Amino acid sequence: MNTASVAIPLPFADPGEPVRVTGFVQGRNIEKRLAGMGLTPGCELHLMHSDGGNLVVAVGNTRLALGHGLAQKILVTPV
Repeated sequence: MNTASVAIPLPFADPGEPVRVTGFVQGRNIEKRLAGMGLTPGCELHLMHSDGGNLVVAVGNTRLALGHGLAQKILVTPV
């Protein structure tokens, strides 16, 4: 991933590279849903796998599977 600190949607991150969540594209409902999964602004995660449809991310010791549509709403920057 580019070293510039421009926020990009999660699916555009390089697999295996640590990224930090900076925000979300939509409103409060998305924030609440993602917070329930442990994804909050400022948290660090790794994109483990992306097959073009679903993504698997690691947040600490937890692995989460996200649909591409939901992942598009998560903005990240490189750590």
